Amino acid sequence: MANGPSKQDLEMYWQSSRQYFDELAKYYQTNDPAYYKEYMEPFYNNPFQSSYNQQGTKTGGGGKFVIIALVLFLFIGIISAGVFLLMSKSDSITEKVERLTGDKEVKEKTVTSEKETSEPVEEVSPELDNSELSGEDNFIIGAKYIGEKKYDKAAWHLKQIKKDNKRYKEAQQLLESIKFLKKYDK
Repeated sequence: MANGPSKQDLEMYWQSSRQYFDELAKYYQTNDPAYYKEYMEPFYNNPFQSSYNQQGTKTGGGGKFVIIALVLFLFIGIISAGVFLLMSKSDSITEKVERLTGDKEVKEKTVTSEKETSEPVEEVSPELDNSELSGEDNFIIGAKYIGEKKYDKAAWHLKQIKKDNKRYKEAQQLLESIKFLKKYDK
């Protein structure tokens, strides 16, 4: 057993009365170096505890800074990995959309009204085999066309989604949005 204060006492002195701890450390450093090395020196060598200089002002305490820096680094890494995964997945979706829409024929049909002159309306030709497109495919293609401001093509694909599909409600909401987008994007 050590012939000085216990570890708990030393920790209490370190926290509450640093000046007393420093005096004890000086005493044991000269009179009982083994005790100093085993019990007191770890307090001074711990980078996660703040320390005080001779004037009693606080120095160090980089432990909180190190932990915050590690958390931020980890957070940035997770965000970067997520963005990377999304970017790699978006390439495959883009390729799929281009593959699905690349062979479709588009015909223009002019509609005349009493007040307006002719306005081109795009329709997908009816002779295309649409059986290969699922509701998910039609939803993705429709959303792509909305982003490209090709609202007629988008509406046609969104209307192909059946009521039993999980994307049906979203498709109906997009169809409602297309009405407003057509009106205000001119």
